[in-house]
Amino acid sequence: MSDQPLLTYRIATSPAPLQAGTSGTNSQGRITITVTKGAEDTYCDWIQIAVPGDAKSGGAYFTGDPKPVFSSDGDWSTGSLVQVSAQHLGLAGDALYYRAIFHNQGDDSEPFDGTLHLGISGELVDSTGTLDLHITEHSDTSSDPDDFTPHRRTVPLTVTEPVFYLNAFLARDDDSATVPKTKFSSSATPYLSWESNGSRYRLFDGESDKPVYEGPNTFCTLPPGSLAMDTTFTLEASMSPEDVGSGFSTIHQYAVLTLTVKDPTLDALTVEGGISGRSALEISGDASVGNSLTVGTSAEVGRGLTVGGDISALASLTVDGSLTAESGLYSGGSAQINGDLTVDSTLNANGQVNAVSDSHYVRIRELRGPYGVQLSINSNTELIERCDLNVTGDIKIKNYGVLSDQDTIGLNNTHYGGYLYASTYEHDGDRRIPYVWVPGDRVVESHWRITRD
Repeated sequence: MSDQPLLTYRIATSPAPLQAGTSGTNSQGRITITVTKGAEDTYCDWIQIAVPGDAKSGGAYFTGDPKPVFSSDGDWSTGSLVQVSAQHLGLAGDALYYRAIFHNQGDDSEPFDGTLHLGISGELVDSTGTLDLHITEHSDTSSDPDDFTPHRRTVPLTVTEPVFYLNAFLARDDDSATVPKTKFSSSATPYLSWESNGSRYRLFDGESDKPVYEGPNTFCTLPPGSLAMDTTFTLEASMSPEDVGSGFSTIHQYAVLTLTVKDPTLDALTVEGGISGRSALEISGDASVGNSLTVGTSAEVGRGLTVGGDISALASLTVDGSLTAESGLYSGGSAQINGDLTVDSTLNANGQVNAVSDSHYVRIRELRGPYGVQLSINSNTELIERCDLNVTGDIKIKNYGVLSDQDTIGLNNTHYGGYLYASTYEHDGDRRIPYVWVPGDRVVESHWRITRD
């Protein structure tokens, strides 16, 4: 069988191609690998990637403290990125490499059928040339883990001299957040960041001639009040601070980013259709709506209110002037039903719902908590006979996951430290000697599966 990996690997870099740093200044580089199923069913329990970590590799290399890049729609996880020798990877020479291992924490008796995104992000030194990306896949077309073998592939990536670039212009909640966002509240102060090797940046909000930010950093935090309404920000990057004589003109790169605001303050608003407010609605003057008006909680109008369709306020409705509703009017208050209640569409209850009779029950197809809030059960819960509880996620007790059949675990010694692993040394033909890996990081042989008799 070929030693090449059985799964499909698509590789991308940012920037493309990778760019070396300059003398005294490293550049940022990111390698991403998208893993999908191959030509035939493949069973895999781990994937390892490694990149050069010093000049002894003979080409370009990462330095500093690179980080693993990881995202999965399945049951995969990653350990930390550690530095190992070439011999540890089965390579010749005495160069050092950064290595990360991604483990299949799910059922490896099922063929790989998802999408796995992994890679490495960090600083590149000023060396150009080729950077070898080493991929090792522990897999087989058989579902028997005893048949799994390493399948290796080396991908040469080009690292060029640095050129002027500007990309990855993103917004987050703060400098510690990892998830980009484009929607914020008007009181938010988003953290903006970008990737560039420029020397000077200016950020404009699309309205004022004065920059929101100006300086050499590739990040900034918007000041309070910057997001009164939806705003498109334009970022200008340059390599030199200003135009100089002798026909020289500064070269710029530009990027734009639009941020939307959940609670904007508008100078004026004209709506030809209906108005639907999921929360409170407050209008200081007259309000005129050509179609329906729906408000999630209270509605307060300082003067007159005229609506061509239905008016629906799920809590209080207050109008200081005249009220004209050309169709239905509903203001939510208390409701008491002494008999049966049948709803053929959606039933919304914005207060408490009590169903406490011993002789009655509530049938629910899917139970969910409020948006953005976890579902809480404030009572003892009994699962009656002949009923199963199926959980696709994790069951936790005091924030610790409960182990179950077929889970893969590591055993770390609490006194000396280090993970228990199955060594290559055998006591006899039937027994293998376990050891504890003293350096403390996870090794391939340190994964143990829980099985139920």
